[in-house]
Amino acid sequence: MAELPALEILRALGVNGAPVATPLRGGFDMAMWRVEHEGQLYALRVFRPDEHEECEREQAVMEAVHTAGLPVPRVHRAGTWQDRPALLISWIAGRTLGDELLARPWRLWLLGMAFGRTQAAINAVEAPALLRQRSGSWISWRCEGEEALQDRLCHLAAGRQALLHLDYHPRNVLTDGRRITGVIDWTNARAGDPRADAARTISILRVDPLVRRSLIQWLVLSLFALAWRVGYQRAGGRLNDMPAFYAWAGTLLQRDLAPRYQQQPRELAPARRWTNKWKARAKGNKRATRAS
Repeated sequence: MAELPALEILRALGVNGAPVATPLRGGFDMAMWRVEHEGQLYALRVFRPDEHEECEREQAVMEAVHTAGLPVPRVHRAGTWQDRPALLISWIAGRTLGDELLARPWRLWLLGMAFGRTQAAINAVEAPALLRQRSGSWISWRCEGEEALQDRLCHLAAGRQALLHLDYHPRNVLTDGRRITGVIDWTNARAGDPRADAARTISILRVDPLVRRSLIQWLVLSLFALAWRVGYQRAGGRLNDMPAFYAWAGTLLQRDLAPRYQQQPRELAPARRWTNKWKARAKGNKRATRAS
């Protein structure tokens, strides 16, 4: 994304005076700044011109999660600049769980448990009305051509409308080293079955090339994933009938990452194997259910 005039955007949001904006490394299509204004810290997020719906959804979700008492940025101002939607949100202290695990891997069990408990608490929140109007959208999200899998998920989900983050991983969760201080990047949020959110997280931990970079990281992430599962299930209950959800999450992961790895398709081979394994198990579970 080309460099944007942060101070001009802040003025468009009604922030006057002399704020200080420091560019941050955002996502692949997100511009971000750290903003100091009148003794307070904020984060400025600027979306692309075609992302008005995504911005509106993210604002509604963060307001709902904040109301539920969970660690999420508070929306202070929202508006547009030259057709680009923008949000000014509270600054969350801490560093990403990914950075903390690399620096202090001995804390992985404590933080993994907290990571799981926090996600279970998110999934216990009823999705805001804006998301409930499209409660089944997560099933078809980037899963064109997977009608059998979608039908299976519709049957398993049975219209559930819990809040799903759908990008919940160590780079989107902040910590002070002992507890979770914030959950960020709610762009993908949907209403649906909590098992979809859990499956999406485990697919990222297991087979996302951006997360798995070395053997030592793989070992750390394997233990971290186990701690996450224990924390999640203690807070939110057991995760049952998961093969179809894992197959969906693996399909989504591959299609999400394919544009980034057009020149390196082998990077996605572990994700393909993982997805195909769960697709086969999902079909077996479906046949067993019909036979019973």
